[in-house]
Amino acid sequence: MVLPILAAILFASLIYQSNLWLLVLLSILMIRILCMKNRKLLGLVFLCSLFIGLRTYYYVNQLDNTAKTFTHQLVKVQSDSVKVDGIFLKLIGKIKGKKYLVYYSLKSPEEKKRWTCRELPNVLLIDGESEAFDSARNLNGFDEKKYYQSLGISQIIQVESLKPSKQKQLTLSGLRQQLIWRIDQQYSQRLASYIKALVIGYKDTQFAEYTAPFKTTGLLHLFTLSGLHIQFYLGGLHLLLKRGRLIRESRLAILSAVGLCLIFLTGGSFSTIRAVLSFLIAFACLTFDISLSKLDQWSLMLFLLVSCFPLVFWSIGAQLSLYFALLLLYLSDARLKTWQQILLFSILSLPMLIYSFSEWTIIGGLFTLLLFPIFEWVILPGCLLLFLGCFLPMPFLFSLLLDTLFQLLERFLAFAAFPNLIIGRPTFLILLALLFLVFSMIDHLKYRQKFYGQLAAAILLLGSISFSINGMVAFVDVGQGDSIFIKLPFKQETFLIDTGGRLKFKQKKWQARQQRQPSDYNLLPLLKSLGCSRIDHLLITHNDADHKGELVHVLDEITIKHLYLAKGSQMEIRNLLEPIRGTTIHLVKTGDTIGEHLKLRVLSPDRSQGENNDSLVAYFSLNQQRFLLTGDLEIAGEEKLIENYPQLKTDFLKIGHHGSNTSTGEELLKKTRPKYAIISAGENNRYGHPTEETLAKLKKRQIKVFRTDQQGMIYYKWSALTNRGEIKLLIDFLD
Repeated sequence: MVLPILAAILFASLIYQSNLWLLVLLSILMIRILCMKNRKLLGLVFLCSLFIGLRTYYYVNQLDNTAKTFTHQLVKVQSDSVKVDGIFLKLIGKIKGKKYLVYYSLKSPEEKKRWTCRELPNVLLIDGESEAFDSARNLNGFDEKKYYQSLGISQIIQVESLKPSKQKQLTLSGLRQQLIWRIDQQYSQRLASYIKALVIGYKDTQFAEYTAPFKTTGLLHLFTLSGLHIQFYLGGLHLLLKRGRLIRESRLAILSAVGLCLIFLTGGSFSTIRAVLSFLIAFACLTFDISLSKLDQWSLMLFLLVSCFPLVFWSIGAQLSLYFALLLLYLSDARLKTWQQILLFSILSLPMLIYSFSEWTIIGGLFTLLLFPIFEWVILPGCLLLFLGCFLPMPFLFSLLLDTLFQLLERFLAFAAFPNLIIGRPTFLILLALLFLVFSMIDHLKYRQKFYGQLAAAILLLGSISFSINGMVAFVDVGQGDSIFIKLPFKQETFLIDTGGRLKFKQKKWQARQQRQPSDYNLLPLLKSLGCSRIDHLLITHNDADHKGELVHVLDEITIKHLYLAKGSQMEIRNLLEPIRGTTIHLVKTGDTIGEHLKLRVLSPDRSQGENNDSLVAYFSLNQQRFLLTGDLEIAGEEKLIENYPQLKTDFLKIGHHGSNTSTGEELLKKTRPKYAIISAGENNRYGHPTEETLAKLKKRQIKVFRTDQQGMIYYKWSALTNRGEIKLLIDFLD
């Protein structure tokens, strides 16, 4: 059962996206099946592949990526998907059976109120345009396109105007939205957030704030509806039905109906669907006396899941849920004690965790072991009782006690938190090798054999992730801002020039969005994926928010050995510098050199006020390529730079001030003669950067232009062994 289903899924994946490693895996699997000379097995492989392949082909073709303009288009709203953040409205809507992600900017407090009340509109008449989702904009970053396609959503609709209305109709999404509203009205914001997550699988905008200590200690998985929760709900119901003396067939029918309702009422996440399918398949085998191994039951569940959602593997949550289920399946056969299983599970889950998040919570297994009984016997039953308390009388003291328990847990975990181990994101080949070693170790555990060799090989593979033979100069896509990362081969030395940041504009209270750190979504995931837990040298070119806005947050998340500021610019930001501990602050000026293995020269200024025209200008050379980084230097500053360094030449020029017409003068281009120009600008930014004037200058001199707003992260990569270098883009943009 396992081999045909795995072969079919690999075949279906190849239909959608050509992938060399998928092809290699499929070839190995097919060779193994052919060697068995089992005609029935070959026939099953063919049928599974044919079905899954056709299903995937049909599913992908349904995801129409053609841009459309909508005029007075009727949209059916999925009520439980509605989220309001400041002036931004986000929801999932259906047009002629196809799902779209809908964005709209609210125009007034009254309009916002309409989308935060109990009775939400469920039908819209809109004018707007659709556009495709972005692929990952930074190396190893979140791939929005793959994630939403796995959910059957292929496009965004940017709505210009809408007319909402309410139609009387009963839908499961409408019912779920009413449950969400009821919980919010009944309990405090914190307690309501936890109840919604644990009972109906809904995570509101405050959830991430409350559960931050759980995330840092590796316990966030306890709030994702999965095997634990479904076993509690369906297992508890089964016990009641058994006590009621119902026969197995009747119990199976009721459990199937309730399981289906649970999937819809909890938002239909992949982890919930997997857990419900696993429970029902196991119970069906027991009911009808079908002899299927646990591995075959898992593979049957996988077949059904992929049949319904062919692109399910594009979802990180689904990948982790399926892997964890398989891991627990094998560990349960190893005849280990519960505490041994939990600790081993924490260690053996490492390959998929670092592939998804690049870091591992060292103490996650220990905290899971300590707090799992509290979740199983106190928190989960307590939240379920409080959920029922939305409809039945419930003592106020009970909700107060549970609210207090959550607050105590948050404080305890915040106090006991230990820094995560940043390992980096393995390549697909290293991931396969690690997974092979994991299951080899489990097999040795089962037969009480030693596995020192596998453990040593796994440690060597993990160490190789961050100590790559490749070097990199990366112009990170941080939106409307600058951030440049340099990593030498074997991680000999690392540099970061600017951190990016968000420019702030005056807003009314009702327009303010929930505070998020932009670097959590662009810069930090990149650094962690490359295994960088420490930066040797961080330079801030000047004091604009789009260059140094994320400085404090980056210092909190990553160890910074040395921080460099242009002499004089520190006066304006001294309030930010005072709390810094463990980082040596240097004030640099023209003529100074930064770095040991890579010599980065400071060409300007002599003294800075932190303004654009006295930005810190850096120059360096590596692998026979020259780089000139000008910050937001304006034309007057460029002319002074050329006057001081008349022989200055470069291959890569980081264009000043995001391509504004106040920078990149003719004289700079004439003297430095760059081959490549890098423009760091935000997609569809309000300033119109880069300007047509700047682009015309570059085109006139036949300089190859790369833009982060169109191509995402741009990086120059070279090998320490061959010295061969190449420029790589995250997004292939067609003019």
